[in-house]
Amino acid sequence: MTTPQLRPTRDWIAHFRRNRAVLLTIPWDLGAELTDAERAAIARSIQAFQLGESSEGRNLMRYARAWAARSGDVDYVEAIRLLIAEEQRHARDLGRFMELNGIACIQHRWTDSVFRALRNLLGTLEISIGVLVTAEIIAKVYYAALREASESTTLRRICDQILRDEVRHVEFQTEQLARLRLGRAPLLLRATLALQQFLFVGATLLVAWSHRPTLARGGFGFRRFWGACRSEFARDFFGRVEPLNLAGRPFAEPLKRSARRLELRGVPEATSCGPSAPLASCGRVGRPPTDRRP
Repeated sequence: MTTPQLRPTRDWIAHFRRNRAVLLTIPWDLGAELTDAERAAIARSIQAFQLGESSEGRNLMRYARAWAARSGDVDYVEAIRLLIAEEQRHARDLGRFMELNGIACIQHRWTDSVFRALRNLLGTLEISIGVLVTAEIIAKVYYAALREASESTTLRRICDQILRDEVRHVEFQTEQLARLRLGRAPLLLRATLALQQFLFVGATLLVAWSHRPTLARGGFGFRRFWGACRSEFARDFFGRVEPLNLAGRPFAEPLKRSARRLELRGVPEATSCGPSAPLASCGRVGRPPTDRRP
């Protein structure tokens, strides 16, 4: 397994600024496109994800400032601000699409409240990022399913943009987790990884259950969704984060074997792309979709 290199935070600032200038064009002029059946299948699900994307990120910014002051990484605050701005753009685009198609935005949902509470459970940057990136890994699979759940050209384009963004979000966040965990004592690191996997399993099962109509309509039954999420998790954590921390550790090989088992045979390639790959080359979970409208 190749040990990844952590990119300087200023490189991520440059990426977020470049990305802001090359966004996909969304055909808002097409208006309402959802059929009654499509709206019934995705309405509650898209409401929940739009709410989740709309966080103001005040606590995350506070943790980022504390880390910047402690570590001397003064660029980190700006990088997090730009990350939050991208998430808020996702919320605006989803909200605009929902308004066009007669789906109301919501202010509260218990699943969103649980995730927000977990992010601020101990008031640390590591916990906040650990919960957030877990949700983003699952979101890469979810938005691939949402894209295929309707024939809406507008929704498909929104999902394409979100998927491109989320690939980089996960890379950025997992690299920061690697920094935060460098030098951690072996037993504590092993406990950290176990808790991360426990959180991932619980979150994946929750999304699989609460969003099952949308996932099913998008071609992701439970087995495919679970397998794709597991593969993404293994790739993002054991392929990018933990090689930096596991080198020479006595428990490294068992964990790596566990990671390889997570990457199930037959699960389609997910949304990961290489650190230096251009945004346009980032893939999508499952087989390449064929647009059903011009």
